[in-house]
Amino acid sequence: MALIEEVARHGWTKPAELSARTGFNRSSIYRLLETLSELGYVIRRDDDGAVGLTSRIREIADGVRRDEIILTKARPLLTALTNTIQWPSDLALLNCGVVTIQESTHRLSPFTFHRATVRQERSLSTALGRAIMMMLTPEELDILIDIAVSRSIETPTRTKIDDLLQTYQHAGYASAAGAHDENVSAIAMGFRGRNQIIGSVNIVFFRRVLTPTVAAERYLPALQECVSGIQAILLDSTEAVK
Repeated sequence: MALIEEVARHGWTKPAELSARTGFNRSSIYRLLETLSELGYVIRRDDDGAVGLTSRIREIADGVRRDEIILTKARPLLTALTNTIQWPSDLALLNCGVVTIQESTHRLSPFTFHRATVRQERSLSTALGRAIMMMLTPEELDILIDIAVSRSIETPTRTKIDDLLQTYQHAGYASAAGAHDENVSAIAMGFRGRNQIIGSVNIVFFRRVLTPTVAAERYLPALQECVSGIQAILLDSTEAVK
């Protein structure tokens, strides 16, 4: 991997240069390059013996899902959020027009009876769904509504959605009470990257204990900090895999 990184960084590179930059002796360099060549990851230039990367490296990079990069780095932020406020959180992404929970801290919170939420879908009427809708353009929102309707998912009218989103935009967060579970309410904020990664993070709490307004008064700064961290990770990650 050190050799691959060096060639990716500098382009066509001679074995002697790789030895100097990596600290590996030349015999190791030639042996490793031979293995990489047999596997199809590097190619040797005849005129000067320099090596370069092949398109197979790009194929591997294309297979890396950007949302997986986010989740790997975002998980500690969700954990820190729950450690701070004690209530559980979910991170959802919009994939193929469906809001799906990708990461959750329910298992870490003493105040939940939902232990398995990962990979579960959520409707547009939940706080997660509403926060994601806040991140969409009008054209994207039209397509998302059409997808929901085609899947026979009960969906508010566009007028009602626009009114709700206007309210949430003014408040700075989305909320819902009893949308997925009649005993649970949530507040949520969305995030978006340059490569069409759109998602949201919620804070889930018992409906009888807190209202969304009170929850926002107490926990919105912590939620904002979490989402800002995810947004920063997302932008760094999308640059890294271009």
